[in-house]
This record gives sequence, structure tokens and C-alpha cells, in this order.
Amino acid sequence: MIQRSSIEYFRTFFEVSQTILSSLSLRDILNFLVKQTVNALKVKAGSLRLVDETTHRLELVASHHLSEAYLAKGPLMTDQSIPEVLKGKVVVIKDAFADPRIQYKDEKKIEGINTILSAPVVAKEKVIGVLRLYSEERRDFTDEEIEFISALAEMGGLAIVNAKIYEDEGIRLSSLLKDVGIEFPEEAKQPEQRLKLFAVEPLDATKSLEYFRLLNMITRAILSTLDSQQMINLITHKVIDIMNVKACSIRLINETTRELEMIASKGLSEEYLRKGPLHIDRSISPVLEGHPVLVLDATNDPRIEYPAEKAQEGIVSILSLPITAREKVIGILRLYTEETRYYSQQEVAFLSALAEIAGIVIMNAKLYEKTHYNLVFWKATLEYLGFTGNRKE
Repeated sequence: MIQRSSIEYFRTFFEVSQTILSSLSLRDILNFLVKQTVNALKVKAGSLRLVDETTHRLELVASHHLSEAYLAKGPLMTDQSIPEVLKGKVVVIKDAFADPRIQYKDEKKIEGINTILSAPVVAKEKVIGVLRLYSEERRDFTDEEIEFISALAEMGGLAIVNAKIYEDEGIRLSSLLKDVGIEFPEEAKQPEQRLKLFAVEPLDATKSLEYFRLLNMITRAILSTLDSQQMINLITHKVIDIMNVKACSIRLINETTRELEMIASKGLSEEYLRKGPLHIDRSISPVLEGHPVLVLDATNDPRIEYPAEKAQEGIVSILSLPITAREKVIGILRLYTEETRYYSQQEVAFLSALAEIAGIVIMNAKLYEKTHYNLVFWKATLEYLGFTGNRKE
């Protein structure tokens, strides 16, 4: 039976996904992931270790509530410390004091560790590490709990790959410029996205589990590609499927023209899309202040532009949600229905989470694309000017 803990899993997964997509520090991401997993599962402690293929050790990269004495006990070897996990299996050891797959049994007794759950951290179909949870008492883990832990472990692997890609692009550009005597200016570190919980708490545990799974699938897909348009299209398509609406669109604010520019849509006709621009000051302005707004009758509401075109398109109700990044509204996620449609608190909570993640994704994609463009631009420019190798002027 699905427990109310599903609600906590949905909230926790959203927070971890948001942190992975917004934080510039991989260490902060992994520490936050371990901490939130420990808290959500109500276990004693947790750790995340990565495989060092040279030494064949599991190197600690993040932990929560483990003592310094325990962490200093000695190295964990990949072939001695629950090796099945490195083949992609989730393993639960109920009695860590007596299991031959466990190293440092005496140290575990002193630390008060009894049951251990180990989940593989996977990146690009390869196990690169282990997420471990430690319980003081003998404990069983439900299928739902294992699914949740496995999803978070996978998020950790994707975060590592994602961070490596961004790091490599920055290093390549910096090295290229330094090779020709140009100092690479360091950009000021962006403030990390402030974690913001939903305005209202979901109430239905069954729905929360469904939304957790959908958010997991969407976030996993987002982290698996650097193609921003593909990411945005994915979100609009999934919203239609999940919420069973006629259409969905994403528009971003153009500060110069003061218009809302369409960057993705599904379910809207070409004729409707050609109707004309949406203006920031005339198109449901409260959304741009950070508030979700539901318009029940789009053909007869003064906040709506182009009511006649909406009637012709068969649009009745519109739900608009702010897309935020760095605590600033950068666009709008809209859902369109052919009938009068109300949304539950839980549906608005899920869509708000998705809109916020979309904002972070858009900003991250722009940052990556800008860095990648700069790399290509400088390569072409330096080649044109005759700079090659390590030559400096």
C-alpha cells in the first residue's frame, strides 16, 4: 500500500533535481543529495562513493551523519565491498555485523550501523559509484523506497556527467586563450537557486508517487541532453500527456520588445500561432509577478489578448504558471483546454515544480551554448589570425 511518505519523496526529488540543475558546485550537489535521501528515508546516515579505476577503491565524495572516526577507518575496495552493486544491483544487507561482503565490521558496530542499503550510481550505462544508506536497526526497505533511492542515485550520476561537460568546455576555452597569451576573464559566480517549496502541499499519496516518477523521467531526460530545444519540447509534450489538456506552450520574456516570445508549443494550430504577439503588460500580468493564474473563460476575460482567435481555436480555459530562474520570472508555461477546467492544488504544485525546473534548464542551456559558441568563435578567430599551437604574441 502506498504510504503518505510518497508525498515526501515527491518533494525531496524536486528539491534534489532543482539543486542538480541550478548549483555550480558538484560537491554541494552530492552532499545535498545524500542529506535529503537520509532525511526522507529516516535512516541514521548516508554516503556516496565513486569508483577509482586506478586504485580500485570506492572514494568518498559525500556523506551525512557519519563520524570522522568511521570515515577514517580505511579504504573500501571495489571487489570486497558489496561487489554486486557495481554490476548494477540494489543490495540490502540487514546484518552488517555478520555478512562476508562487508568490510570493517567492528567499526560498524562502534558506529551503530546494522542494515545497509547500497544503490549503484550510474552514468552513461556504466556504474561509477555507490549511494549507501545506513540504519541503526534491522530494517526492510519497500519497493517504493528502493525505487526512490535508485532514482536519486541515478540523479547523482547524471549530475556528475553534467558537471564534467560544463567543466570541460570551460577548461578548453580557458586553455585556448591562455595558449595565445590572452587571460580568460573569470565570470562572477552566479548565486545558487534558492530552494523554494511549492505553495501548497500535495495531499494524495498515490498522485505524489505518479508525479515523482514523471519528474524523475523528465529530469533524467533533461540531464541526458544539452540540446535546449529538445528539452523544452519534451516538457510541453509531457505536460499534455500528464495533464490531459488540449495544448501547451512555453514563452520567454523579451525585455527589449516587451513581448512574450513563443519558444515551444504543441497542440496549437499554425493559424492561431500567427495571430500576433503577446505583450508583457497586457497578458495576465500577475503571472509575471510569480503567481499561477487560472482563467476559466478565455473568450470573455479582460486579461486575455486575442479572445476571438481563442474562441476560433476552441480554447476555453488557460492555466498560466511563471517560469523562474535565479529568482526572476523569465517566461510563462501555459496549458489550454477545450472545456472549463479546474486544477487541484496537487496539479498546480506539480506544474509549478516542472515550470521552475524548466527555467533552470533554459538558463543552463543558454550558459552552455554561450560557452560552446565562444569556444568555436575563438578557435576560428585565432586560426584566421595565424595563431597555432602554443605560439604567443
